[in-house]
Amino acid sequence: MKRIHDIFEFMVSKEVLRYAFSLVKKKKNKKHKYHIKRFERNLDENITKLHDALMAGTWEMHGYKHMIREEAGKMRDIYYSSDIGDLVVQCAVGITLGALLNKSLIEDTYAGIPKRSIQKAVKRIFRKVKAYGKKSIYVYKSDFKGFYLNIDHDKLKFLLADKIKDKHVINFLNKHIDGYPTPKGLPIGNYISPILANFYLDTVDRSVKSLGVNYYRYNDDIIAFHTSKEKMYEVKDMIHKKADELKLQVKSNEQIFPIDRFGIDFMGYIVQRNRILVRRKIERHVRRNARKLKIKYTPHRAAGLSSRWGWFKRVKSGRNFWMNVVGCDIKDFKKFKEIVLCA
Repeated sequence: MKRIHDIFEFMVSKEVLRYAFSLVKKKKNKKHKYHIKRFERNLDENITKLHDALMAGTWEMHGYKHMIREEAGKMRDIYYSSDIGDLVVQCAVGITLGALLNKSLIEDTYAGIPKRSIQKAVKRIFRKVKAYGKKSIYVYKSDFKGFYLNIDHDKLKFLLADKIKDKHVINFLNKHIDGYPTPKGLPIGNYISPILANFYLDTVDRSVKSLGVNYYRYNDDIIAFHTSKEKMYEVKDMIHKKADELKLQVKSNEQIFPIDRFGIDFMGYIVQRNRILVRRKIERHVRRNARKLKIKYTPHRAAGLSSRWGWFKRVKSGRNFWMNVVGCDIKDFKKFKEIVLCA
């Protein structure tokens, strides 16, 4: 395993912090708009203060705000900071240390990693499935119970200390982790959380890949497939073993099944032997929204429908479904109102 050395000074340098601020500003989050403008009025002074506090080891988060939001039918606790200085520091960590940690991950881990899109992952899985031809394919599918909320801080710190040989970075990360609003777990909404979460499961990824199976992970959602059913039980045993080491719990709904039964339902798509389909739940959402929109156009309904376009545009069956249900491409959102009203 390649270690990371002597990165702290670069990570907290004024140049990196200034660039991180430009990325935070580019996001144009409405709830941060006022705070960004106020921070930018004295940008040089604020960047210098951040840099000096980080170098002295006195920088601390300004606390978290809490909200509950529904995502994919689940209610999630979101913790976030509205302090721009906090966001700049988190972003700076992400583009320096985070980039190195992401680079060390296996190729088939996809969540929150630049240039590793969902569509890229699905097409890669499809090519692997087609390569088996008519051979039997068995699929293992699972995820972890309350993954983000159950990441053990002590275990995470141990893994980070083994990977990163820079005591200043380790001290910073330990202090940052201890400052989370929960006694264990990573807060959803923190810029650094996805990076640390991916790194936390890297030991699972490498252990399963060593078994010689096709393996893919998105956040804590895991699939593996192979022509041997016995191999899938080996994967299952390995994941349970590594979950115990990481103090995680595998959900009871894990499955092993032949691909012809359900296909591979993963990341919003269903991969079958000869085609890729968009998940039926997403299709139902589009049907419902398109029906409502054609009855009465509202910007909110149009935005809800157009947000689903990304799932369909890169899949042949998806584009056909969209054209049949909606009646047009939404390449230009401004033209959508005219198209719907004229339909």
